[in-house]
Amino acid sequence: MDESISGQIAAGSNVSDHAQLSNPREGLIYTWVDGSLGVADEVVRAGFGMLDDVRVETQERLGATLDLIEGIQRSVLRVARKALVRTDAISARALTSGQHGWYALLGTLRRTSQGATALASETAVSIVGERKATQQLIIQQSS
Repeated sequence: MDESISGQIAAGSNVSDHAQLSNPREGLIYTWVDGSLGVADEVVRAGFGMLDDVRVETQERLGATLDLIEGIQRSVLRVARKALVRTDAISARALTSGQHGWYALLGTLRRTSQGATALASETAVSIVGERKATQQLIIQQSS
């Protein structure tokens, strides 16, 4: 399709064969009226043709702009969803690690207190046992 001005004029020219081959016997007024109406017809066609061209181009560009905005919106939402998933994974990992750390601390405290209790108990039994043995020895010697 030739979009140059000369190509559009040649392809879109609506000049009637009658205007080009006007018969000189029809008279001057008829020729002027007919010629003026032909020019007016071309002006109206060209004007509405240009308005239609502007309408089509505007619709296409606005449609493309809306598609761009919609694509950007979809992309932003996709990135936000991925960020949410990754942030949740980090949070879950941090909670799990914290939970394991606290369980390890509580287990260590429990084993330490149980060990300290056992040591204190054994020490008490050992001390009491030695005292009893010592008391018995003293009683035996005094008797």
